[in-house]
Amino acid sequence: MTPRVSNGLLEVPVEHVRGGTSTGIVLHDAHLPAELPLREELIRRIMGVPVEGNTAGNRQITGLGRGVATSNKVFIVAPSQRNDADIDSTLAQLAADKSAIDWSVNCGNMSAALPFFALDHGLAHVNGDRTTVRIFNTNTNVVTHGILDTPGGRTDFPADAEIPGVMGRFPGVLLALLKPAGARTAALLPTGKVADEIEGYKVSCVDVAVPMVILRAADFGKTATETPAALDQDKAFKETLRRIWVEAGMRMGLKRKDGTAMSRDDLANSETIPKVCIVAPPEDGDRAGTGNIKVRYFTPQQAHPSMAVTGGSCLAAGCLIPGTTAHDCARDVKPLGATIGNHAVVMENPAGLLKAEIRGAVTAKGIEIEHAAYQRSAQILLRGYAPVYGASEALLKCYG
Repeated sequence: MTPRVSNGLLEVPVEHVRGGTSTGIVLHDAHLPAELPLREELIRRIMGVPVEGNTAGNRQITGLGRGVATSNKVFIVAPSQRNDADIDSTLAQLAADKSAIDWSVNCGNMSAALPFFALDHGLAHVNGDRTTVRIFNTNTNVVTHGILDTPGGRTDFPADAEIPGVMGRFPGVLLALLKPAGARTAALLPTGKVADEIEGYKVSCVDVAVPMVILRAADFGKTATETPAALDQDKAFKETLRRIWVEAGMRMGLKRKDGTAMSRDDLANSETIPKVCIVAPPEDGDRAGTGNIKVRYFTPQQAHPSMAVTGGSCLAAGCLIPGTTAHDCARDVKPLGATIGNHAVVMENPAGLLKAEIRGAVTAKGIEIEHAAYQRSAQILLRGYAPVYGASEALLKCYG
């Protein structure tokens, strides 16, 4: 499939996908204009967000996006020129009511669909009983291994994975984030401390796969059992969170995609970084089958209906670091040792349990994390062409 113009209407090949608890579309880099403004126009029109400016209350009935941040994602995939990757992936994060596109963060959930796209388009190939597709994310400069079960080299992937927040069973993908510490800030602890004080609250800033601000729920009169809707409705609480994440973002030295420092206004309005979560210990007593920590996660503007896997990887790592707010609340987690080992952390969230595996150790160099891994399921919702209504002359010209 290649782009085409039919009766003056541009049509672009699209795969509409679900990865974990996120949905969106995947586009082949070769099918897009080279110029960023034209790429952004194409993406906006396909997804149904404002072409320019803001449109309050936009319901996205004209595109493939679905209002909430978790269903407003576009991945662009290209063959990789790196020796350690098969494909390059670039995430465009959209918001329903804004034309601005955030190119600064990855999506660990929707990444689960990328190995299937790579196999569909000949960018990777099945290899034995387990096939690994190596994915380099250009937003965060992190390599992820997407591992699929392909018994006997078959591609009729077994639909046997069941994850919180997704009804039914679908093909499973094990995603391993390699060397994920300091993905955005070049430091596991971006402020140089296991904990800081901001507005009188103990705050831990951790950067594993994504920079995150971790807070103790009890400090805000919360339990980390509240529904996401109830948390979003607490305006005073949300405003306090905003002030904290802005200050934390400044201390972490968070940057825009072009490498310049984010301003306080950038941080206050950011749809992606830093992530924020409030945590609490699991219930006392017999906790068989439950988690090691309770969490409510923010994107940061909205409370998340479950727990993003990148955020889950970051929180799991935080649980292993003595002195952090996460470590304060975690229970029965095997501490990092002097030799590399695997450490499972199970997080209770609104959709159920998210399990992450941190492989790391405390060495003479400090805390080292080799990988953070988690299982997701994925599905291709639809393969086909997306007509691009209202395309500018400049955009149409790119396609002849």
